[in-house]
Amino acid sequence: MNPETDEKFAQIESSLSLEQQRLEKLWDAYEQQEKDLNAALDRINFLEADIETKETMITSLQELLTERDTRITELEVERQRQIKVEAEYEPRIQAMDTTMNDQTEKYDRLLSITQEMEDELDLARRSLHARDSWFNSNVSSLESIAEVIKEWRNIQAGKFPEVKEASGPGGGKDEFVAAISKIKGLGAMKAENLYDAGFHTVEDLKAASIDDVASVVGFTKLSASKAVNGAKDL
Repeated sequence: MNPETDEKFAQIESSLSLEQQRLEKLWDAYEQQEKDLNAALDRINFLEADIETKETMITSLQELLTERDTRITELEVERQRQIKVEAEYEPRIQAMDTTMNDQTEKYDRLLSITQEMEDELDLARRSLHARDSWFNSNVSSLESIAEVIKEWRNIQAGKFPEVKEASGPGGGKDEFVAAISKIKGLGAMKAENLYDAGFHTVEDLKAASIDDVASVVGFTKLSASKAVNGAKDL
């Protein structure tokens, strides 16, 4: 082979080797740039997704702010209305408070007067009870005195008492009246009423109920109870 050719061939091979090395470096650089580009694209996609998320959040926040502003406006309108209502009703409330205070004072005075009246009424009740107790305790004596005065006047007028025969089973009226008149709180008049009502003996009165005796003219349940219990003590 020609030395020149060999030298050229060697130069060509050296040039090809250098070119191959340069191409390899360029390829490595290209691959690195492609990797960097893909990474940049991934970063861009991530940022775009993040931007979309933030935009969604911003939209939601804007909606919340809008709702809040609307609610604040509504509350402000309601507050103004309440202020107006308060200003309208404040004089009425004050007038009602004044009226209530006046009524409270009147009620206190009325309560005081009522208490005084109750005290007086209680005194009157006790006085009436004492009077009734005295009357029940002494009525038989008063009736006996009235009966004696009546008989005495009849005698003075020439009307002498007649001895009455028995008018019912168990004995005569005079005997029954005399026996029953001994019961404390009863008198001849009430004894006669009992006899006229069908109670002709002391045993009849003992066996009677309080309601039966209370139905007789001139008797109450209290006096009927005294009559029945008194008959049992005879």
